[in-house]
Amino acid sequence: MNNDARYISYQNMVTQVNTGLVQMQKIALEMNLEETAKQLENSRKKLEARKFAVGILGEFKRGKSTVINSLLEKEIMPADILPTSATMNRVTYDMQPHVKLKMRDGSVMEIGIDELPNYVTKLDEEKEAQAAKVEEAVVYYPCKFCQNGVDIVDTPGLNDDERMSRITEEIIPKLDVVIMVLVHDSPFSSSEADFVMNKLMTSDLGRILFLVNKIDTLRREQDRVRAVDEIKKRIREKVLESTKRIYGEDSQEYCDTKQKLGNIKVFPFSALDALEGKQEGDADLIEKSGTIAFEKELTHMLTEERGALELQIPLGHLGRGAQEIIKAVEVRTKALQMSSQEFEEKQNEILGQIEDMRTQKTQEKKRLRNSAAAASQQLTAQVSEYYQTLRGQLIDTLDNTPVSVEILQTKGGQDAVVAEFQKALNREMEDSMSAFSEKLEMQLRNIAGEEAVRIGNFAQNISGRLDELKAGIMTGDSWKAGDFIGMGAEYALAITTGGFGIGGIIEGYREAGFKGAALGGAAGVAAQIAMATALLAVSLPALPVMLISLAAGPVASKFLVKKVFKKDVGEKKLNEIRQAMEKNLHEMMDDMESRGELEQWVQKRVSDVFNELSAALEEECELLLKDTQGTIEAVKEDLVQNEMQRQKLQEDYEQNRESIRQILEKLKPVSEKVSHVLGGEKDAETPEQNQETEGGK
Repeated sequence: MNNDARYISYQNMVTQVNTGLVQMQKIALEMNLEETAKQLENSRKKLEARKFAVGILGEFKRGKSTVINSLLEKEIMPADILPTSATMNRVTYDMQPHVKLKMRDGSVMEIGIDELPNYVTKLDEEKEAQAAKVEEAVVYYPCKFCQNGVDIVDTPGLNDDERMSRITEEIIPKLDVVIMVLVHDSPFSSSEADFVMNKLMTSDLGRILFLVNKIDTLRREQDRVRAVDEIKKRIREKVLESTKRIYGEDSQEYCDTKQKLGNIKVFPFSALDALEGKQEGDADLIEKSGTIAFEKELTHMLTEERGALELQIPLGHLGRGAQEIIKAVEVRTKALQMSSQEFEEKQNEILGQIEDMRTQKTQEKKRLRNSAAAASQQLTAQVSEYYQTLRGQLIDTLDNTPVSVEILQTKGGQDAVVAEFQKALNREMEDSMSAFSEKLEMQLRNIAGEEAVRIGNFAQNISGRLDELKAGIMTGDSWKAGDFIGMGAEYALAITTGGFGIGGIIEGYREAGFKGAALGGAAGVAAQIAMATALLAVSLPALPVMLISLAAGPVASKFLVKKVFKKDVGEKKLNEIRQAMEKNLHEMMDDMESRGELEQWVQKRVSDVFNELSAALEEECELLLKDTQGTIEAVKEDLVQNEMQRQKLQEDYEQNRESIRQILEKLKPVSEKVSHVLGGEKDAETPEQNQETEGGK
């Protein structure tokens, strides 16, 4: 299957799932299952609004803009993107080429696509001043690649320290795939290595594509192979070095990282050849550029990896929605055989049990708050020890950073020496704080994972108890609670199983969280969805926002700079400069401790995570409880109908049952394809499955 066919197949699957969500939502409303209908509607809206975002990252002069142009098949993005502004450039699909500039003052300006260089480049002082006013440039262009629901995001250079915070905080978490553009003559530079080690977690290595651009400047094939191998080696060494420093060489994290590094994706590439080949229709040049292999892998990552996961969540909601509707159909059908007096006795019992379950839910949320307090205390306790560790690391860096005494004799030598020390200290602070924050983040993820499993089990318990209560409404010896529960599950299993359960419970909790969460696929539907909802919320953004290094680090560094650049420092010798800076370092650390920056970060992060867990518990349990109440209220209304009206109700319920069966039958090929992909197999569909999926049958 070629790249276009993969996108078409994925988009057709999205259309089919969307149609199923709309149809099932309508039936849920007819059955008085308002909460199920609401979840189906929310799932549909998220799926409709979902677009893939591909970020192009790299240092300046790596050819990022040419890489984008090669995907657009035309020179659209100026090659001289202003490195001193925070302008973002995003390409999205539109038949009519134009550009919208989102200005820093909140206004929006529309310009022609040919005018773009006037607003995002530094060709002269006037254009540089104009670019400083732009927050984001959105390029609308009929790009075949973007037509498939893909946005291309051009980011500032990685070696621009001032904007690194913004890249990490605002851009990276929103990306589905990260394309890091490297060059062979500067293999995996310090800023590139720092970015991978400090701004991405090792569990996200699978969503990075490394492009070794400008490979056409190496004429011999053996030189190209050697260049790619060298970069792979450098990436492995740097990432393992970072993982060893954080977790230790004997840790499970180190072993996991080592295994993942065997699958890193590095492609030799010539953006210039790819662009020229596409523009001139030169198939040989396109082949030589390396773009075919690169675009094939990119397409696979977007459609068969990210796309499958995006579909699995609404498929899970469809499966559970089908289950709840069928249960409601059975309850309301069998209840028509009851007298109003018989039903009233059952109703009072069920409503009383529902209130009891709500009380237990409140207690469960209280337990979550207690767990949050314990987690906050556990992680905050590590901060106190870390302050001393960081202090020692910075002093060691200051003492051991080599600086030539001769520099002091040159013009501006004093400032040059201070700048060297400052650079080394900043790097050490960011490295140290990033490592520390990642350790805390992983601990918190493990804690959250355990809580998510408990939430899932609690939701499953609520679901089972409600099933038993609803089964008690049915009359006749043949209807038992176990039969009723099993019958409902039969309608859900077509969508939710396959061995993976709601996307392997969110890709094994993003491959980094609590290991038991990945086993959640064996649990019931309510448990799966509760766990998936909780873990998805907790694990977003997929790439961690290193708030410690981004918030505390720069603040502390600025404090240090302010202290160092005193007039009286200029006359001091090298050792006196070190002494002065060491004094300021101690003052800086004392100030950081007194303000409790790191403790505040930990407490906020824990609070945010547990608030998401509590919201997931509330949403899942209330869906089950309110929909059960809705079914009971509907039964009460059914029982006041006359015999003819009751017959019509039974026919309507039977039609709803058949409609659910048809919806699931149409979605079966999609469900099987998604489960197959999440099982790790590429291009595994049979021609018959592919025809069904693409044809929407």
